[in-house]
Amino acid sequence: MNIAIASGKGGTGKTTISVNLALSLGGAQLLDCDVEEPNCNIFLGYNLVKKHDVNIFTPVIDKNKCNFCGKCADFCQFNAIAVLPGDIMLFNTLCHGCGGCGIVCPMDAIGEEKRSIGTIEKSETE
Repeated sequence: MNIAIASGKGGTGKTTISVNLALSLGGAQLLDCDVEEPNCNIFLGYNLVKKHDVNIFTPVIDKNKCNFCGKCADFCQFNAIAVLPGDIMLFNTLCHGCGGCGIVCPMDAIGEEKRSIGTIEKSETE
């Protein structure tokens, strides 16, 4: 059986309910998927161990190859790229890592690099 406790609002008791439900069931596997404050481990007194980073690919623009045509900016629905006369600006935090800007670039001026967006951590008991 899988049970999910969810709410879009903070402070509703999701962690309290989840921890107590897992403890009352016994032998349950508890996954804390809160992207802002995953803290079930605090309630349970467990230490977290980093397993690995979570990355997305974001564009890297070679301004020596770019002809500032604006096709990348036109494609980007998140407005992560702004093309100015003779310059191009990239807003990495707006980029969702779809890679479309590199596909539409006629000058092959857009590559990709990894950007860390979080970590996966784990704790275990017997």
